[in-house]
Amino acid sequence: MNVWKIFRRSIFLWWYEWPSLLLLGYGWALAQLLIVTGPPATAVLFVMCSRSTAGTYWHIGDAWREFKSLFWAGWVWGGINLLVIGIILVNLLYFASASGGIWLVLRLVWLLSLFVWLGLNGLYWPFWLAQENQSWRQTMQNCGRFWLLHPLTALSLTLIVLVIGVASVLTMLPLLLGSIPLLALLWLVAVEKSLNLQS
Repeated sequence: MNVWKIFRRSIFLWWYEWPSLLLLGYGWALAQLLIVTGPPATAVLFVMCSRSTAGTYWHIGDAWREFKSLFWAGWVWGGINLLVIGIILVNLLYFASASGGIWLVLRLVWLLSLFVWLGLNGLYWPFWLAQENQSWRQTMQNCGRFWLLHPLTALSLTLIVLVIGVASVLTMLPLLLGSIPLLALLWLVAVEKSLNLQS
């Protein structure tokens, strides 16, 4: 799959729906600050962006209904992420000052694990929305399959998302311009193209 085409299509969709997606991105950011609403808000972000990719009209009332219906599904995903990312970060922080070659290798393995985990989870909601069996396990299997079928695409998208995400945290400018929905659109378009290749 061509990453440039995915990026171009995502930018087009983002620009076309920019005012709505900008508000959605701000709502998502506010929900992350409230913590309890964070994971369900991420699910809603992907659902609303998915509707945008399909050319379906939506409004804030739709987002609120989706938030209520996806609250527990969001927390299944969010809880597992908190556990896995927490374990990786605790290992990285606790053993940060440990010296020796084995500790360097272990830190690299933990960083690589975190990178791949974040890349798998970028694909989570697009696959969850596209499949009939919406279990966590089935969704993660599909995410892993995507990485196996399109490793360069998955790697490139994960790097793009991390760069934009870090820039958003450090400068706030991408966040203010509504970059969060753009990141969701990147994953959604990639999954859409992957599924179209398989059908």
